[in-house]
Amino acid sequence: MTDSELEEFRYDVAYSLLKQMSKGSQFQYALDKMVELIQYATEEELCEMAPSEVVKHKKTKNKPAQGF
Repeated sequence: MTDSELEEFRYDVAYSLLKQMSKGSQFQYALDKMVELIQYATEEELCEMAPSEVVKHKKTKNKPAQGF
């Protein structure tokens, strides 16, 4: 099998396996893969790629403790 045939075969097998999964499992798998892809992104990079409807949390600055 040539490299291109093997690549196409992998694609066909992956497609078949994915098609057998439930819609919920497909979504969870896709979500896990996306998290894996962006796991090393910095906070600034995440803010740049985040859609506008995503709430962006800003870092809170540590305030000195105020006591009695």
